[in-house]
Amino acid sequence: MVFIYGGVGPLHSDVTVAGVAKAFGVRMAPDEEFEEHLRHLIGEKCTGDKNEMAQLPEGITELLHHEQLPVPLIKCRNVIILTATNVAELDLQWHCLIDSLKSNGDLVLMAPFVSKCLTTTLSDVEVAQPLSKLCLQFPDIYIGGYRGSRKGPLMIRFEGKDLSRIEAASQSLCQNFQPGAFSETE
Repeated sequence: MVFIYGGVGPLHSDVTVAGVAKAFGVRMAPDEEFEEHLRHLIGEKCTGDKNEMAQLPEGITELLHHEQLPVPLIKCRNVIILTATNVAELDLQWHCLIDSLKSNGDLVLMAPFVSKCLTTTLSDVEVAQPLSKLCLQFPDIYIGGYRGSRKGPLMIRFEGKDLSRIEAASQSLCQNFQPGAFSETE
């Protein structure tokens, strides 16, 4: 699935829907149902033959309705276009999309990723080799290192699906150094 938001309005730069049509090799065509939803949202300013906002990719478009949304989301094959114009709308549309996909059985939620972050004042050179070995020992865990600033502490992040594996990886790293060399952060 591909999720896109924005670029759905009447401005010259709002080319998301037309871009999806072009990607699938179909033309844009008026959609009366979508135009009706726009009319309820915007008023009579969005009617007529030249209403580009109501033109959708022909033959591949499905409107995804949800009771909390004034305008349905646009689905074109494996592409879902969210029509949000701000963060609050995007958040609402995303939650409605997830709710709809779960209730239809089209989305199976998997276990969430979990993470742990350790910080240290050790140098990158001191931790590089032990971290490389750790990545080989724990291939199911993403282990990354970064600094918030050049002189700031080194942060080691562990991410994966199994918290016990993350704990084992972080303990294994700490055993290579003096006690207190790492501290846990959020």
